[in-house]
Amino acid sequence: MKKILSVFVLLFGLSCVLFAVSKQRKSIDDFFKEYETFVVKAEKAAASNKVSDLTNLSMESLKLSEACQKIENTDEWTIADSKKYLELTNRYSIAINILSGNTNATSADANAALDDYNDLLKSYGY
Repeated sequence: MKKILSVFVLLFGLSCVLFAVSKQRKSIDDFFKEYETFVVKAEKAAASNKVSDLTNLSMESLKLSEACQKIENTDEWTIADSKKYLELTNRYSIAINILSGNTNATSADANAALDDYNDLLKSYGY
């Protein structure tokens, strides 16, 4: 009877852990959906030169940054997640630079930053 109870407790505990990990991964995936939607909105504002959106975008960026800080230290956050976050952040930065009047910002700038980041990851064996 003790063995059956022990197995039950072990299986229950394992299922709780798996549920928690699955929930963390879903939170990360949901964050990236929201963040990418936000970045596209910023890019569209930059393309149409809607400077009036700059304040709202900045406020939304702060909220998303706080959300990212909460999930990036979880066990489910991966190097691939860090890379995706950096790529999206670079796209957002270019859009904000364009809206701010810095028309010299290009995707080449973002690609150069990503190349540096990839080199750094490779140096750590990723």
